[in-house]
Amino acid sequence: MRKTDAVPDAEPTGPVLLESVGIVFRLLDELALARRPLGVTELAQIVGEPKPRVYRHLASMKQVGAVEQDPITEKYRLGAKLVVYGTAASEQFDLRAVADPYLTRLRDVTGQTAVLAVATHDSALVVAVAESTRSVVISVKPGNRPATHCSAQGRLVLAYLDQVAQQRVLRRKLQKFTDRSMVDPAEIQARLAIIRERLYEDADGELLEGVNLLAAPIFRDRDVLVGSIGVVGPSRDVPSPPTADLLNAIRSTAAELSIQLHSDIYQRVLGNSRGQIRK
Repeated sequence: MRKTDAVPDAEPTGPVLLESVGIVFRLLDELALARRPLGVTELAQIVGEPKPRVYRHLASMKQVGAVEQDPITEKYRLGAKLVVYGTAASEQFDLRAVADPYLTRLRDVTGQTAVLAVATHDSALVVAVAESTRSVVISVKPGNRPATHCSAQGRLVLAYLDQVAQQRVLRRKLQKFTDRSMVDPAEIQARLAIIRERLYEDADGELLEGVNLLAAPIFRDRDVLVGSIGVVGPSRDVPSPPTADLLNAIRSTAAELSIQLHSDIYQRVLGNSRGQIRK
């Protein structure tokens, strides 16, 4: 039998995520979302990795200051060193500074409280608000992290995660805040496909009865999701489905911000540069 020449392995078509790096950031994600210290056993169950492997990663992360360990409970929390990285990142790219005039304009055009959120791993974080000038105001405070599965901002983030990250979120216990909260993983998965087609989302009455938040995603170059902008108000004023005028105001604002950040995704997906509904 003639020996044939070995065929070399094909070059990867794109950057490959190292497994160890992926585990590190999954652990950081879960510690950030938990808002409390977590033990090795609990973390291993959440990320679906063997306990010895999780322990080794946490031990290494502790050595470099990425996590800290409580000497009494032996549970882990995010390390103070991450604050330095977070501050540096916000100085290099501050979506709030870019979006501030758009936020005020959206508030003035719609009469509703305008809300800006940033995408943080697999959740959304509200970072700026322009409150309505009406006598009765519905607002969201900066620092609020709405539930990923049943909020407009959260599902916008979820829609642009890879499938592994999506499934990791959907495997969690999904809290039902109201009778309208979306908690069925299959239903949420179907909704994510719709979000990517229409470039907006709302969550009428899912977190609070009678309140809706309508938002559109903001992208930077290479169509990387960086956040969302939208309005929150009574369901009668922010209806679902939205009126054409309200939706046009929000999507056109998100489209303009995305263009500033070098993404023309609205033009490619919707066929126009401002995210407006075509007549």
